Amino acid sequence: EGAIGTGKTTLGLEFVYRGASEFGEPGIVVLFEVSPEKLVRDAARFGWDVAALERDHLVKIIFTTRQVFRQELQQADSLLLEEAAKMGARRIFVDGAAGVINSATGQEPRDAFHILVEGLQREQLTAVLAVEANTLDGNHVTALPEESIADTVIRLRMEDASRATVRSIEIVKSRGHDFQMGRHSFRIVDGHGIEVYQRVQAPRGRDHAAAFDLETRVSTGVTGLDEVVNGGYFLGSTTVVAGISGVGKSVMALQFVAEGARLGERTLMFSLDEQVPQILRNARTIGIDLQPALDSGVVRLHYDPPQEIEVDRHFNDIERIVKEFKPKRVVFDSISTYGSSLGTRGRVFRDFFHALIALMKEAQTATVYNHENPEMLGMSSMMGEFAMSSLVDNIILMNWVETGDAFRLGLTVAKMRANPCSRLTHECEILD
Repeated sequence: EGAIGTGKTTLGLEFVYRGASEFGEPGIVVLFEVSPEKLVRDAARFGWDVAALERDHLVKIIFTTRQVFRQELQQADSLLLEEAAKMGARRIFVDGAAGVINSATGQEPRDAFHILVEGLQREQLTAVLAVEANTLDGNHVTALPEESIADTVIRLRMEDASRATVRSIEIVKSRGHDFQMGRHSFRIVDGHGIEVYQRVQAPRGRDHAAAFDLETRVSTGVTGLDEVVNGGYFLGSTTVVAGISGVGKSVMALQFVAEGARLGERTLMFSLDEQVPQILRNARTIGIDLQPALDSGVVRLHYDPPQEIEVDRHFNDIERIVKEFKPKRVVFDSISTYGSSLGTRGRVFRDFFHALIALMKEAQTATVYNHENPEMLGMSSMMGEFAMSSLVDNIILMNWVETGDAFRLGLTVAKMRANPCSRLTHECEILD
């Protein structure tokens, strides 16, 4: 159920198409408003050749009226059910089922829906019924009469998010088995169909993800810094490098990546701030050529634009890349850009960062997060309004120190979990 444009027809058609094309389960599509020609044309956008499935008698499209369809389901010698039995149909999608129920003369909508369901169940058809529900307005939902009878209720929504629009899917109920509650994001993707992204807050069985290796150290690649951080970062650890813009956070990140390439360790860098060609250019200006490492596959650079970022889809992409690439080192540049995109005052950012840390600990990567702290010449807080210092293992603070008429760059290790930590401020230089 959902309002106009939420994707009900696409979801129902994909249900029938995947059943016929991938599982050998023939299906029927019943239409009342949209012509079969338009449906076949629209399906081609997703790479679905519905016409070919029709020729092979795996899909049957029926274009009829609601009154005729309702009568067909109530008759013992129904031509529709006879056709379903003949082709061995296992699935059926009815687009616009609400009209079938509401137009039932002299019957309560609940009773009419019950008759409709009984007719489908007689033939052992698994049915998806699209119901237009304009009553779905944010969190205010008016129950529809069909909901108590249906085995499964799926709500589709289009929600506003800072002038952008995000589609969401929610399983309200599903008899007989467990399901994940809450609203999950989804997109309708050309050349594919519907993609659903598990909400970032949903449990993923990572309750025991932790840094446990006390022997392996991951070198920083920065001259002099390994000695300051006890020989490098632990596997599974989370390090935040915080400082005002221009102190060298991205330079340190590039050195961390280059060190991984030099040692042949799979290294992954996610950027919201700069696209890959600009990252490569910046690296070359300090004598680091990452192109050979990219070509050999030991390093991967991934850019995602921060505008209108969909947090569930973005986290899904990160999970997929980490699972496929299996990196030992990971860099995020920067979490402050995530904060400006997702907001730092609600739970969305903190839940996202929690999930990110758990994912990286499960993958046993040494992960560095750059963070732009707007404070300068003396900090009142390490993470500003992000309030997540307790979540990370290591914090490296970088800031300007005023000496006479010049600024000098200072580095302080503010926190190193499970390590001795000297809070001396060390001078740094960015050298050609």
